[in-house]
Amino acid sequence: MQVKKGKVFTVILMGIVMTTGGNMTEFNTEVKADISSEFEIPQADEAGRIGASMPYLRYDSKDAEIGNGAKIEESVKSERTKIASQASQQSYVSLPVKDSYAEWTAVKSGSGVTMRFTMPDSTDGKGLTGSLDVYVNGEFCQKVDLTSYYMWQYFAGGNPSDKNNGGVPCFAFDEVHFILNKTLNPGDKIRVQNSGRDNLVYGVDFLEIEEVPQPISQPANSLNVVDYGAKPNDGKDDYNAIRNCISAANIQGKDVYFPAGTFNIGRKWTFYGKNIKVTGAGMWYTNIQFTNSNANSGGIAFAGENSCYNVEFCNMYINSNLSSRYNEQASYKCFSDVPGNGSVIHDIWEDHFECGFWIGDYSGTVDYSDGMKIINCRIRNNLADGVNFCQGTSNSVVYNCSIRNNGDDGLACWNNNYLSAKDETGNVFAYNTIDFIWRAGGIAIYGGDGFNIYNNYICDTFMASGIHLNTTFDGYKFNNTKNIKFENNTLVRCGTYKDSWGSSLAAIDISQNVKNISFSNTKIYDSWHDGVVVKDNVQGIKFENTVIYGSGTAGQKVSGNVGAAIKSSGSPKAEFNNISITNSAYNQNNKPYLFTGNYNGISILNELLYNNLVYEVSGYPEASEIKNDETVMPDNKEETTTDCKSQKESVKESNQETVNNKENNTVEKATQSKPGKVKIKSVKKTKGKMKIKLKKLRGVYRYQIKVSTSKKFAGKNTVTKNLKGTKAVFKKINVAKKYYVKARAYKIVEKKRLYGRWSGVVSK
Repeated sequence: MQVKKGKVFTVILMGIVMTTGGNMTEFNTEVKADISSEFEIPQADEAGRIGASMPYLRYDSKDAEIGNGAKIEESVKSERTKIASQASQQSYVSLPVKDSYAEWTAVKSGSGVTMRFTMPDSTDGKGLTGSLDVYVNGEFCQKVDLTSYYMWQYFAGGNPSDKNNGGVPCFAFDEVHFILNKTLNPGDKIRVQNSGRDNLVYGVDFLEIEEVPQPISQPANSLNVVDYGAKPNDGKDDYNAIRNCISAANIQGKDVYFPAGTFNIGRKWTFYGKNIKVTGAGMWYTNIQFTNSNANSGGIAFAGENSCYNVEFCNMYINSNLSSRYNEQASYKCFSDVPGNGSVIHDIWEDHFECGFWIGDYSGTVDYSDGMKIINCRIRNNLADGVNFCQGTSNSVVYNCSIRNNGDDGLACWNNNYLSAKDETGNVFAYNTIDFIWRAGGIAIYGGDGFNIYNNYICDTFMASGIHLNTTFDGYKFNNTKNIKFENNTLVRCGTYKDSWGSSLAAIDISQNVKNISFSNTKIYDSWHDGVVVKDNVQGIKFENTVIYGSGTAGQKVSGNVGAAIKSSGSPKAEFNNISITNSAYNQNNKPYLFTGNYNGISILNELLYNNLVYEVSGYPEASEIKNDETVMPDNKEETTTDCKSQKESVKESNQETVNNKENNTVEKATQSKPGKVKIKSVKKTKGKMKIKLKKLRGVYRYQIKVSTSKKFAGKNTVTKNLKGTKAVFKKINVAKKYYVKARAYKIVEKKRLYGRWSGVVSK
């Protein structure tokens, strides 16, 4: 065994793993640093953005010009039988006849369009096909093919049916994305119009328009699946070619590349790989299509922590032909089982699976994902959960993702103890946008400990809560819970007066034996029923700084309550400190906003009540509102590990730089020298912020900045930030303290960072 200093060491022997099909999978056993360590996750920030930073701008139905018989369909009271209740702000444009249209004026340029639409189901539940026409500035641009194959689930009871059984219709909307034949410029008009060619009634909820980046070229040190027999767009199964390419990459210690085009896979894909990156040309270019519609016949199943770890999966669109939950036995997830430690899945756009991600192991010998990250993904239109961290998954993250139109929880942690799996700890849901969940909850926690859920935006749930906590499911539940934190979350038009089981759900719904949960800086707007529910035997629930503006907006009376700001029953113990309330539908007794059968366990301090206050509802997160260059300095009162490095870690990083430089001595001759020394152009400290500008260097990948209160850049009050540009903002700066700043540039050479020299240290 050859061992090198730093993060990289190499094992000379070849590893061999037996697959379930009897094939032997060989691995290059070089062990690399966790890929996930390259992806930094920002801390909770009360003053920071709420929701995901996405590149598109939404054009809502309410902003459209309509004509030729088009009309706005609305559901003012979120009626279960009106499909407008499942649309953005509970309205959409109906296009019922030939030439009826909706038209928007472009604010920004772009050629990538996502359209959320509705169209009728078929009597057999298999859907219909049709199309809408797209015009730009009055000229026909292209036809967009549509299908309701994936749509429509019906709830006569608690569980869904594929065929119309007379129950509540759900999954009424789906979406399609396409690249326009011409680029929209600001001021251009884009029109969606019913051609009348198929005599169907269509509806459009919104368009999302974005710039489509250039396709990603094949990276160095990678194998192309086409060279192993995969042929895009030929309609044939590419599974064997893909498997052979990945096997070769594992042996050679290389990555795998999928070029632009559609690749078909007709079975479940069990993925074996160590220290490997699988990338497409981008989510607008590379498509993976699972073609088998049967249960347990598609999706990517990771082989477990011993056969699959340090995997990076990215830059592609993944779809399936699944259209049924098969009585909740579909077992057809886009990603499932256990990607081992250090794995990252990012920039994936997935549609139409049973679940988007289900991370847990049910194979008989339990292993775990620890420290995996799901970043910058679009997790959409699944029959069940968007993401479920299950069965021991710990210290894992969902960050900056769009989770939309899923038929169970959007994001969930379920600490199932099947096969004696360990309890879950340390998971993070941060800076995500979650909308159109049509069953269960936007974010659901069913036990565990040490979770942090912060800076998320949840809106427009249907028959679902915004945040859902209970002990309904098997597992450790909250037996080992010391503290789970919710911070800086915003909920808009969440909750329901009647879910699929006939129960009401609050925007934040906490029931059964939940304990030790803290909420801070929570904003709830226009909850359809109750704002917050605490009931049964919940204990140790604390709310600090809470806004509840509008509760019971649907107006339906359930159990004597038309929608209170806070509702309690049973024997709960909960504290509310600094709470602001207005426009509560429930207005009786001494506490007009509080509907309760037990006052004793409810403590409310520093309440501020308004009578019919006019307020502004927090709008949908838009890319134009988001500042990506801001980083929060750690609070001196708390230990912070997310972005901070101890002195030991700083030494380790320095050692790694030395190792990387030694390893790349031969590379530098062929790829130019390492980056030059960075110069700090300016450092300005004012009003709790520090703004830093660097002098731009040619030919670098990114810049790295360190800010610290220590001259040695050691201790918990040291922050390291990587940035693409030359500007950075650090927030929560103590103006009375002196800060030290230094910076350097780096390149990526043969998947290793090649650092330049540190700048001089600037104090401020």
